[in-house]
Amino acid sequence: MTHVRNLASAVLVIGVSALHAQVTHAQSASPGPGRLEVSTGALWIGRQVLGSASANETTGAGGTFALFNTSTELASVRGLEARVGVRVWRGFEAEVEGSYGKPQLKISIGGDVENAAAVTAVETIQQFTIGAGVVWSVPYRPWRGRLVPFVTAGAGHLRDVHEAQTLIDTGRYYQVGGGVKVLLLSRSRSFFKGLGARADARAMVRSKAVAFDQAGHTSPAVAASVFVRF
Repeated sequence: MTHVRNLASAVLVIGVSALHAQVTHAQSASPGPGRLEVSTGALWIGRQVLGSASANETTGAGGTFALFNTSTELASVRGLEARVGVRVWRGFEAEVEGSYGKPQLKISIGGDVENAAAVTAVETIQQFTIGAGVVWSVPYRPWRGRLVPFVTAGAGHLRDVHEAQTLIDTGRYYQVGGGVKVLLLSRSRSFFKGLGARADARAMVRSKAVAFDQAGHTSPAVAASVFVRF
């Protein structure tokens, strides 16, 4: 998370510096916003707690007796994210998004009835996501519209590929959040319309896949990317 925060901070500092220079020398007309936007950058997703369970033995009286306990989590992960957005109406954009990361699946075993030492089994998986969403640019226009806050929501499918690629689990994800876009460079009379930076913070809910239940598990997510407009 530290690396992503540092990257996001650097992007925003560069953006504000560039904006200050461009505002000082800006022309009277704002550049065209462009209709198509392609972005790529770094992504961090927080750990996903998958719950705990007990291995129980049935007693002769019909009750249960706990042999040991297990707890499972998907560790936080740094990865890559890409997006393609199309402006569909005023401040609204439709997006297609995808990401890739390699989190660790950790299963901890403890509380053994025979006092065996606690152990943690670790497996590195490959997690792919693909989905769609919508972005609404808040009508707030300082610096001639070059700094634009937004809110976003989306959903899609995820696929977890286990080590040795012998097992694949699929699931779903939902996310909601917001962020800011900073336009660093613009052109009004060319196919290329602009270059900028984007920072996102959102809540991500993942269900099924490597989880042992059907419930949704929420994790924070932070992304910092560079975008090009056409």
